[in-house]
Amino acid sequence: MASFQVLVGGFAIVATNGAEGGRQRVGKSDAVAFDVIDRKDRGNMHYACRDQSFGDAWDFCARRLLVTAAPRSH
Repeated sequence: MASFQVLVGGFAIVATNGAEGGRQRVGKSDAVAFDVIDRKDRGNMHYACRDQSFGDAWDFCARRLLVTAAPRSH
């Protein structure tokens, strides 16, 4: 079975069976929690946050994307 993953900008939201299950990737219907992976550094997988609800993981990615896209004053 393929694991559930959603790409949001430079992040990937992946479904897991949660901390109690060893955080193994699972399909969407078996998901207990969602982890956010920062995909910017291809050689080094970095978890931006773990064990979130899907909504919280999505909001985390959206906020990070808005911060990086916001114009900066000089």
